[in-house]
Amino acid sequence: MLNNIILSSLCSFLLCSIGIKLFLNYLKNNSLFHQPIRNDGPQSHLLKKNTPTFGGFFIVISTVFSVIFFANLSNSYVVISLFVFISFSLIGLVDDLMKVLYKNPNGFKGSIKIIIQFVIIAIIYVWLGLVNEIHINNKIFIPINDGYNIYLGSILYVLFVTFVIIGSSNAVNLTDGLDGLVSVPAVINLLCLIFLITIASNPDLSYKFSINHIRNSSDLIIFASSLIGAIMGFLIYNLKPAKIFMGDVGSLAIGSILGLMATIIKQELVFFIISLLFVIEASSVIIQVSYYKLRKKRVFLMAPLHHHFEKKGLSERKIVFLFWTSSLFFAIIGLLVIF
Repeated sequence: MLNNIILSSLCSFLLCSIGIKLFLNYLKNNSLFHQPIRNDGPQSHLLKKNTPTFGGFFIVISTVFSVIFFANLSNSYVVISLFVFISFSLIGLVDDLMKVLYKNPNGFKGSIKIIIQFVIIAIIYVWLGLVNEIHINNKIFIPINDGYNIYLGSILYVLFVTFVIIGSSNAVNLTDGLDGLVSVPAVINLLCLIFLITIASNPDLSYKFSINHIRNSSDLIIFASSLIGAIMGFLIYNLKPAKIFMGDVGSLAIGSILGLMATIIKQELVFFIISLLFVIEASSVIIQVSYYKLRKKRVFLMAPLHHHFEKKGLSERKIVFLFWTSSLFFAIIGLLVIF
């Protein structure tokens, strides 16, 4: 499997980087795919108004190709992951198309996106239950001491799984607001998930670390490695000054697969700690909107949180480095929990 892991990552890296390079060459005389910029954002962002979007499209295509070529497609977890990854990317693609075609930075209605996402989660909940009964035992793993499971009941558990996957997807989407900001934390999260999948897929290791053994889940490592390669291929063109933006097509897909993998291996609470940067970013938006509706005042100068720091006068490079470092710190803390 090691050869396939390395090759899948390299393949998706090359496909993504070459694809974006060709796309950028095509766009030299075409402004159709330029990303609309929020008028209420930091003034420095107005300089990015001619930067094209849809970089995430190449992340998705490259990852899917590598997974199909190198992973075991008879493995249900791989197929389910492809279904979720592609479904969420299509939601993002439609959103991005509405933004660039109608020059509307908000895309289509958020409630519509959430409804579609709920339908997808309902499908995969049933699907996962058919693959392995552990996914419908309605228990969540608590990583304290030797670890133990808490029974939630079917309704609460479905809501919990929905929150993890949809929350992860939209949190990554909200974090994608500065050049290079979201890519490195996403890779850090994927590397942590590879480590956790390695343990969960091995009966001896899962017993040693007192976590649930999820048989046949090791092929998810190839999916994760393929996605890492694609993200790194994209990052070459997204570091400041960005030549291309990821767009919702990429961020929604990446976030959904992070949440799904954590759900499959039943390490949602460890994943919560690992992905705390994304959680904080999403929470800043929820707090801002809720407080403004209640008090007609703002907690932050602007949400998500990275824009608050911009309004405070921090440079984009400093904010990105601070968030990358924070993501690494949260990842280390999260992994230490299971030891």
